[in-house]
Amino acid sequence: MRDLNHILTGALAFALAATACARDLDPDLRQQVIASCNGDAMRLCPQSLGNESEAVSCMRKKRRDLTPVCRAAYDQAVRVLAQK
Repeated sequence: MRDLNHILTGALAFALAATACARDLDPDLRQQVIASCNGDAMRLCPQSLGNESEAVSCMRKKRRDLTPVCRAAYDQAVRVLAQK
């Protein structure tokens, strides 16, 4: 389970940081996105969870299918990163 969380953390952070470095994202906001989107990643992209680049690609492609909570956290992080 620890490896799965590590993969999801990296995948979600990378997906959010498409235009900026993930390290630029506030740690609290980053954790909020991970907590909000963990279930979505497992539900929408279970076949990709062992491969970070595939998981990132899957989550981006299925953005419309994200739960409202995940989408809101994702969009907030993207806005923050776009301002940096």
